[in-house]
Amino acid sequence: EMGLEPREICPGGVVAHIYGKKPGKTYLLRADMDALPMQEQNDLPFRSQTANAHNCGHDMHTAMLLGAAQLLVERTEELEGCVKLMFQPSEEQFKGSLAMIQAGVLEEPHVDACSGMHVMLDEEAPAVGWCSGSISSSCDGFRITIKGVGCHGAMPHLGVDPINVGLHIYQAFQSLIARESPPKETAVLTIGQFSAGTTGNILPQSAVLQGTLRTYDKELREKLVHRMRTVAQAAATMFGAEVEYEVLSAVPSCIGDPELTAELAEYMTKMGGGRVYQAKPFTPSDDMAFLTERVPSAYLQLGAKVPGNPYPHHNACVLFDEKAMPYGAALHAQCAFEWLKNHH
Repeated sequence: EMGLEPREICPGGVVAHIYGKKPGKTYLLRADMDALPMQEQNDLPFRSQTANAHNCGHDMHTAMLLGAAQLLVERTEELEGCVKLMFQPSEEQFKGSLAMIQAGVLEEPHVDACSGMHVMLDEEAPAVGWCSGSISSSCDGFRITIKGVGCHGAMPHLGVDPINVGLHIYQAFQSLIARESPPKETAVLTIGQFSAGTTGNILPQSAVLQGTLRTYDKELREKLVHRMRTVAQAAATMFGAEVEYEVLSAVPSCIGDPELTAELAEYMTKMGGGRVYQAKPFTPSDDMAFLTERVPSAYLQLGAKVPGNPYPHHNACVLFDEKAMPYGAALHAQCAFEWLKNHH
């Protein structure tokens, strides 16, 4: 309806272009769109009617990018170059960004810079935080399946106990953080699933450990992923079991280009309308990281805290302040418009 021509370049991934009347470079604005498999718990008249809900705020991201598109369409006479709109699916599974990159989102025309935005719950609206360098942590999700030999619980010597192997892997993984990670570096290694067996008097055939590694440092990440594989295999060998190590995700840290981020901070301050502040890195991950590996990028943190609502992202009771939305849309448009103008 705005007069644009959106294209679905991969399943769920939509791209549209806004061309200014003057030639110039290309700036990409990214918004993730996907929901979470949970039932929303609130009394809002527009709450989800299904067992899926936007409890990470991605519906707001989509709406704000549409708002920015309308603002930019109305200024095409002054716009220099091209603004590319990237509506991305599957961020929660860390698959959508790479799929759109492989489908050519960064080309035709070639993207020179990009920015994205996420609603956050540490600041009230209107406020926007910026951060250069490492912003979000990497995310290496894994599943370790331990294959033992089941037997009667009264005769454990006739089997190979996969639970015992799993316990040794779990404890050794904690030592990777305590004894093999530099104290000045942030690293989190969490086992969120440890499942085995169906009853109390039988050693099971197998056990499963599933977890996630998060860090900001690329070299430390590579070292720990290698050591996790080594430790798992060593524990299995020590007790006569077998292990299968599966990679569930491998997302790098999201990096804010220092020069671009500082420049956008100036544009946002110039625009006014809200508080612009230097934010801190956070440990959750975002697959916008794959964009930041390829083009100069900035990741903005939009304050949307609802006073009195203590619930975090990915919680069925979370709320986001809608007053953040017009501010966020304007920030998107301001950043793209000013950057293209100043890099003509």
